[in-house]
Amino acid sequence: MDFIFTEEQQRVIDLCKELAEDFRTRAPEHDRDRSAPEENYEILRQNGLYGISIPAEYGGLGIGFQGYAAAIVELAKGCASTANSFNMHANACGSIMQQPLISESMKKKVADLAINQGKLFSASISEPSSSSLVITSMVPKLKAERVDGGYKLYGKKAFCSMVESSDYVFLYANPQDDSNPQASLAMLVPVDKGNVAGVHIEDVWDTHGMRATRSNTVKYDGAFVPDELILHRTEDFLNDFIINSANWTISSFASVYLGVGIGIMEYASELVSSKKPKGSGQAQGYHPDSRRRIGEMASDLHAAYWSNIHAAWYSDKHGSSIQTFHNLMRAKHTIASAVSNAAHSATIVCGAHGMFKNLHLDRMVRDAATAPIMPPTIDACADQVGLLTMGLDPADVAPPLKEEKPLVESQAR
Repeated sequence: MDFIFTEEQQRVIDLCKELAEDFRTRAPEHDRDRSAPEENYEILRQNGLYGISIPAEYGGLGIGFQGYAAAIVELAKGCASTANSFNMHANACGSIMQQPLISESMKKKVADLAINQGKLFSASISEPSSSSLVITSMVPKLKAERVDGGYKLYGKKAFCSMVESSDYVFLYANPQDDSNPQASLAMLVPVDKGNVAGVHIEDVWDTHGMRATRSNTVKYDGAFVPDELILHRTEDFLNDFIINSANWTISSFASVYLGVGIGIMEYASELVSSKKPKGSGQAQGYHPDSRRRIGEMASDLHAAYWSNIHAAWYSDKHGSSIQTFHNLMRAKHTIASAVSNAAHSATIVCGAHGMFKNLHLDRMVRDAATAPIMPPTIDACADQVGLLTMGLDPADVAPPLKEEKPLVESQAR
């Protein structure tokens, strides 16, 4: 195993670390106003990062998933909302590039849109009825109706981060005439920042944390998708997208939260190592409780970081497999636990000085609150890791996919 970063990977990691310092200066404002960090997306574009998840053969940065996982950690330390929403762009491009069902010509088209034309993508999978505890609920209910020259979409997607800032949305829809719940069409929906007919953004995102991701609900009411933007069709959505693209659908988000956790630890370390209580000749960091709290955070997050890098390295080296999925789920569980513990310990060790809204810790702790519930939840991860560790097949315990039956008149009453 070789975890040494290439020269290009390290360049991108260092660039994201530098940009994070700038993003951090505006993070409180965007968090307070739950406003989209549009200027940050533009800076990412100007620095060539729209190609961050695109292989070199398509004109992208070619840093692999391992390089991306380390880079997005650095970005999240500055502004978690920017990192988490921009991760949707990387998620979309990365998933498309590694999907064998998508043609080479389409991959080149997507790369051109992102890199040369500077188009921003959002990935949109969740729906109002989705539950990360029930994996079969992730299959799309958004309907695609066949019309001349393409499809019209009807239904809703939820938690659509950055959609109002995006040019295209990468999503899956169920063909209206197909009775198989897993039958899905992958497509790019032109949304032009919400200014397209049949695309209605419902402003519901007034939340505890990750406020500037603006992960609103989108209603599609006849939005048209031309045939040339249909990417591929699958009859097995859960396997083709959720499992085989688990690096982007699962681990990329985990990497964002890992950055939040490390940011929390670094903030708490700086505070207690520089704060000198009245009457004491030493900084508060010398107190045994402070040492223990920081030590636990550092140990947990160090383990989480290298678990994540190993999973990303394995994904790059071996591609999609059950073992790759196992590694990614294990890393996500480790990260969710470490970040939650770090947020808890930091609020204690920093005391009242960490509670003020004008300080960064309050925002980071609120952003960290979603680490254990970002799909798949910490419980769902543990469940899958347990099954795979015992050599059992997760499909054997998944609830069957069944068509919902309409309520009869007596039930409706």
